[in-house]
Amino acid sequence: MTTSSAHASIHAEEALQAPPIPPAPWMPLGPLTELWAAFGREATNPAAALAVSRAFAALADEREAVAPTWLPSASQPGVAVDPPVFSLLVAQEAIIEALSQAATHWYEATRALLDYAEQPLTGEEQEESPALDLEALISYILAQRVRVWAIAHSLLAEQLQLLFPHQQKGSEGSA
Repeated sequence: MTTSSAHASIHAEEALQAPPIPPAPWMPLGPLTELWAAFGREATNPAAALAVSRAFAALADEREAVAPTWLPSASQPGVAVDPPVFSLLVAQEAIIEALSQAATHWYEATRALLDYAEQPLTGEEQEESPALDLEALISYILAQRVRVWAIAHSLLAEQLQLLFPHQQKGSEGSA
């Protein structure tokens, strides 16, 4: 099988161009905290309590990631060796690490809820009306995990743009 070299080759400069940075999907965590507090009040099963624990761990990691102490000065010079850029990169790495932990905790919360869903309900649990539909809650948790990874991805793309600003400028010119 033969392929056209025009279709099969990628120019090195095209391969190195950074894609545009999508906006980070930050959101207020208060309503999410209230949602888990409501579920936690009704958690009578160890698996449900574990899910609540993991969700609050994820929320704590997200709060750590958005804490104002992580944020460096507002200046963003174009040369990657400048101390403010290095400071920004170090701060962003701490944020990315906290977001990675949050994503792990969201996964653990999902696993715990799936375990909870597989267990038979006791008489007490059958009489209570759950505040939340488990399927909807699991879907919501997975959406939170995607959101957290999207924020981390956005920060990684921003790092690339700060370290190699000429690549971003090159991709704007060829668009």
